[in-house]
Amino acid sequence: MLTIRKFAELAGTTRRTLLFYDQEDVFKPAHIADNGYRYYSYDQLYQLKFILQLRHLDLPLATIKELLATNDATQLNEQLRTVLSHIQTEIDNLTLLKDTLAERFQQPKFNENNHLLVPTIVERPAMAFWRSPKSAGCTDSDISALYQAFYQIIGPLKLLDKHESGFLTSVANSDAQAYPTASFQIIKAVSLADVTTIPIVRRPAGQYVVATAMNDMGSILHTLDNIQHYVNQHQLTIATQMWQLNLNEQLTSKAGSQYISIEYQLL
Repeated sequence: MLTIRKFAELAGTTRRTLLFYDQEDVFKPAHIADNGYRYYSYDQLYQLKFILQLRHLDLPLATIKELLATNDATQLNEQLRTVLSHIQTEIDNLTLLKDTLAERFQQPKFNENNHLLVPTIVERPAMAFWRSPKSAGCTDSDISALYQAFYQIIGPLKLLDKHESGFLTSVANSDAQAYPTASFQIIKAVSLADVTTIPIVRRPAGQYVVATAMNDMGSILHTLDNIQHYVNQHQLTIATQMWQLNLNEQLTSKAGSQYISIEYQLL
């Protein structure tokens, strides 16, 4: 016979665990002496290791007690199928997290110093963006509700992948007076995951008039005026769609970064 300390060492567990299992009527010593000392037999090792492995699979003690009492292999298989399903879900979640982080480190670094305060023509590549099915106005409550619903659909992990994000709206002729009442859709550049439940908008490749603004109404309106003046001065024609893109992944207000890029495609 083995003392509780020796048996715990043999089984690779602790004295406290054995006492707890005894208290819960899950696994009892082979003999309790008159002085209260607990003794275990070598043969008990095999059942204890079985119990410990079931606990390692997160089966609750109540379920383990039931399985030990009935010795029902069919019931055990049903419980283990549930565990297997849970493990597969965890693996899928961890794989998605791994892929998201790996993709993040493949993205170019944000260049926060590359602010185009004066409107400039920039060549932009074609890019696909997820687009929120609904639109919202400029108020904090509208934007926050739209933001929450959007990332609930595409997955909160998309916040970590460093792909471009921002808003899409229509402000014809870069008209600053039309901006405060415009309707906005949240956009996020499409990444590795296939989200089929949300629409996609494609930004055409080509030349864009680009300027940087602070993420506040006064600065945005001033930047729109500057773009309008630049377009008129150079006799350019721009699209109606306005791409408002974050220049940093740290969002400060209304789902936007401290500095934002305002962009119009040249036609």
